Amino acid sequence: MKKIKVAIVGLGRISGDHFQGIGALPDMFKIVAMCDTDPARIERCAEERPGLKAYDSIDKLLKDDEIDMVTICTRHPDHVPMARKAIAAGKIAVVEKPCATSAKELENLIAFAKKKGGRVFFRHNRRYESAFQKAMQLMNSGILGEVQYVKIHRFPSYCRRNDWMTMSEYYGGLLSNWGPHLIDQALQYLAAPIADIWSDLRRVISIGDGDDLMKILIRGTNKRLVEVELSGCNALPGRQLEIIGTRGTLIYEGGKQIEVRAVDPSIPFKKLKPHPEQPGFAYGNFDETLEFVDSLYDVPPEHMGQLWVDLYNDVVKGIPTPVRPEQALAVMKVIDTVFKQNDWKPILSKWGK
Repeated sequence: MKKIKVAIVGLGRISGDHFQGIGALPDMFKIVAMCDTDPARIERCAEERPGLKAYDSIDKLLKDDEIDMVTICTRHPDHVPMARKAIAAGKIAVVEKPCATSAKELENLIAFAKKKGGRVFFRHNRRYESAFQKAMQLMNSGILGEVQYVKIHRFPSYCRRNDWMTMSEYYGGLLSNWGPHLIDQALQYLAAPIADIWSDLRRVISIGDGDDLMKILIRGTNKRLVEVELSGCNALPGRQLEIIGTRGTLIYEGGKQIEVRAVDPSIPFKKLKPHPEQPGFAYGNFDETLEFVDSLYDVPPEHMGQLWVDLYNDVVKGIPTPVRPEQALAVMKVIDTVFKQNDWKPILSKWGK
């Protein structure tokens, strides 16, 4: 088997996930180099992971012929410019989220990679969350009937956050930080082209000028509605997921189990008509008796590292990864729409103007 030799660019917090995920697959990948403009971070990384070549600029790193693939873990506006450089140098580029600072910028990157005959991948790793995949499996099984409404909630924490990820100067805020993960999941739940979008975007307690509270409603051409709520200012968070169908409901409150209450599948709905006359003094449907089945489904152990396996299989074996460029672009188009609807003007790199 071919072993892909990797360099990790940007040694901040998210780089640890890349080191861990790639390092867990030694038969497929070998991390050979790292890069950061901060000497202290290079020194710390060298102590933790001795033997790696160190570079203080991506331009120097890209001259290294040993490197096959570059994963980009830098600040948001750097993602696309660095990916373009990597592709131009003949390297495979893996881009952290947000994949760009606008849909136009991402569209240009995808076109650039195609023109150069290069490869670019986008790290929508929350597509691989076990709870998400299990919920998708249950939804698609038909146990809930015809799905009408999906509600995705995430609440990173109640925090007056003050790092660069809260600053519009760096394309910060929750919409660009956590938003790509949840919007990507939302579009999978939607399972149809988008008909329309409504959104509300606010800054509530963040120290930076980026958003920390958002709600997005996405309606598909199939009439299914998906709600995404993301908050950095909710001190009493609730369920992470609700799916409502014609025969039942699925909920996930975090942890290791998904709960489903659905009408017994052996009970068909009768063809009934409403009664126009005066009803009795009780409420309900007296022409039909429904029985519910309550079920708990175990959430498998997390395996988000599968993203790297799929990436390897795409590069080496030609098996397409599930996270396609056009899907990453669809996520960016939703983000653009939300910013525009709320008259929010985040920074754009020169490639996104």
